Amino acid sequence: MPNRVRDEALTRLGMPVPDSALSRRARERITDAARPSLVNHSVRVYAWAVELARHDRLEFDPEILYVASMLHDIGLVPPYDIGGCYEIDGGLASAQLARESGAPDDRARAIYDVIALHNDEVLPPDAAAEVVLLWDSAGTDVTGNRFADVRPAIIPGLLAAYPRIDFKREFTALLIDQASRKPTCPAVEMIAAGILDEIAQAPFES
Repeated sequence: MPNRVRDEALTRLGMPVPDSALSRRARERITDAARPSLVNHSVRVYAWAVELARHDRLEFDPEILYVASMLHDIGLVPPYDIGGCYEIDGGLASAQLARESGAPDDRARAIYDVIALHNDEVLPPDAAAEVVLLWDSAGTDVTGNRFADVRPAIIPGLLAAYPRIDFKREFTALLIDQASRKPTCPAVEMIAAGILDEIAQAPFES
């Protein structure tokens, strides 16, 4: 698996890294498809999610959370951007990969839900733990949401293993592109609500 040695940084930080065929394929898929800044973002989102689960004492399914974290933004990447809202395109691609990897329909649907809901303004009250965790942790990496709930001790190692590589600028450009081409999607509402300023002010250098 590409970057397998570097992914051992998560294990050293005490985080579960599932070694299923589906998890490996998800990691390979995003690594092959996306720019390094988006790949590293995906891994960091998983790490922040695990941290928030520790803080909130939430139990979660590591494989569902890991796969959804790896692929939650793949809808931003050609050819997985098929013209829909990127969280829906990504959810569809991820569910298809899950089924191709032998996952039962309920697990494929669970992965789809985690990804498809991650840009919603409000989550349903019965949202699964993995949905809540990705919703929060994507915000941690993009805007600094709940960054104060992450143990300071893990931050240097995580950022060293998965550097941001000008993530703020690149992700801002991706959101603007989505909003310009898809005027009915959440990206438009996110920009209108001020997310670009929040990205610029996030507690990270880049």
